[in-house]
Amino acid sequence: MPPETPVSVGIIGLGVRGLHCIARHMVSGPPSRTGFRVAALCDRNQQRMVEAQAAIQQEGADPPRLYDDGRELIDDPDVDLVVITSTTDTHRRFAVPALHAGKKVYCDKPLAQNAEDAAAIVEAEAESGNPLIMGFTRRYESAWLRAYDLLQEGAIGDLVMLQVRDVIPYHRYLTAWWRRRAWSGGALNDKGCHLFDVFNWFSGSRAVQVHGFGGRSMIEPDPDAPPRCRLCHRDCPYRRREPESGAPAALDLMAHFGPSWLAEEEERHMDDVCVYAPGSDLYHNASIHVAYANGVIASYFYTIFGPPAEDQETLELVGTRGRLILTRQTGEVDVVTDHGETHQVLDCRDEHFEDSHFGADVALVEELRRFARGAEPRVSARAGLEATRMVMAALRSMDAGGVSVAMEAIADARV
Repeated sequence: MPPETPVSVGIIGLGVRGLHCIARHMVSGPPSRTGFRVAALCDRNQQRMVEAQAAIQQEGADPPRLYDDGRELIDDPDVDLVVITSTTDTHRRFAVPALHAGKKVYCDKPLAQNAEDAAAIVEAEAESGNPLIMGFTRRYESAWLRAYDLLQEGAIGDLVMLQVRDVIPYHRYLTAWWRRRAWSGGALNDKGCHLFDVFNWFSGSRAVQVHGFGGRSMIEPDPDAPPRCRLCHRDCPYRRREPESGAPAALDLMAHFGPSWLAEEEERHMDDVCVYAPGSDLYHNASIHVAYANGVIASYFYTIFGPPAEDQETLELVGTRGRLILTRQTGEVDVVTDHGETHQVLDCRDEHFEDSHFGADVALVEELRRFARGAEPRVSARAGLEATRMVMAALRSMDAGGVSVAMEAIADARV
C-alpha cells in the first residue's frame, strides 16, 4: 500500500469500543492526516448503524457503507483492515474468515469467551500466515510502558513477584452481554485478561499453575427488581440510566446514548439491565494466584464493586533489589531501588493521558496504521490466547472451590 493511501477500515460491532475508542480517532481529521478512511460498518442493530453513519459524517468523513452481516463486510474488496469490536462470543465468527481472506485484522480483547474459540483464531492465523493484532490497552499506556522499561533496565533487579489490585467501579459487568459467561467469559475475562497479559508480558514466561477463590456476595439478586434502570425509580447507587423522561437521549458517538440503545429489548444487548436481576453467573470479586515456569509468582485481587478512587488499579513489582508501584489513574510510578537507597516517584503521563484508556487508544490507532502497512503486531493473537487460557483456569479453580489447575489442562492451539 502506498504510504499516501489511507487505510480503508471496516468496523464490526458499533459499541463504545468500536466508535468512541477507535473510530473517533480515525475520523478526527481528513484521511490524508489520520491515515484512515472508515469505509464500512456492521452491527446487528440497524438503527445503531444509521446513527453511527450519521455521527461519522458529522465529523466531516464520507458516509461508510452499512452491512447487516459481518462476513459481507469482510468480503468487501475495498476494506483493508477489519476491526472486530463486537461481543466477545462473536470474535471467532469474524476473525477466522477475515484472516483467511487476507485482511489485516484487529481483534479487541478478550480474544474469545473461551479457550477453544481463542485457540481456533490462533490456528487460523497460523494457517493463513496472516498475523492478527490484539487490543490490550496496558501495552500502549505510557505508565505501563515506563514500568516495563524500568524492569528491563534492572531498576529493581530480577523480578520475583508481581500483583495487580483492581478495586474498580465496574458493576456494569452485571448488565448486557457481560453478565453471563457464555456471552463474555465473565468479568474476569473482560477485565482480567488485560492483567493476565501484563503478568505474561512482565514475567517473560508462561503460566504453569493457577488457583483462585471467587465470591458473589457483594449484592443479592432480587427477583422483584425492575428489568432495567430506565424503568426504575428506586434509590440505587448502581444506576446506569435515569428513569425515562420522555425525551430521547442525544446521539453521541462516544457513549451508550441515542435511540438505538434505548430500543434494545434483548437482555444481552440492554446496557441498563438491573444489577440485582437474577441470572448473572459472574464472580463479583476474587483473589487469583499464578505460578510461572521461571519461578515468578503473580496475584490478581479484584472486585467489580469498588468505589471511584485514584488507587482503584495498581500494579506492584517486587525484585531482588527493589520494588515498583504503578497507579493507573494518576500515571505515577513509585520506584525504590538499590535495596532502599533510592526512591523516586515518576510522573509518566503523556500528552494524551486524559483521552480514553489514559492515552492508550491514541497510541493503538497509531499502531494500527503501522500494522495495516505491514509492521508486525505489538500484541499477538497468541498473547490473547494465553490470557484467556489463564482466565479459564482461574474460573475452573474458583468453580471447584479453589483447587489448583495446571495450565496444560486448558485447551491450547495446535500450532
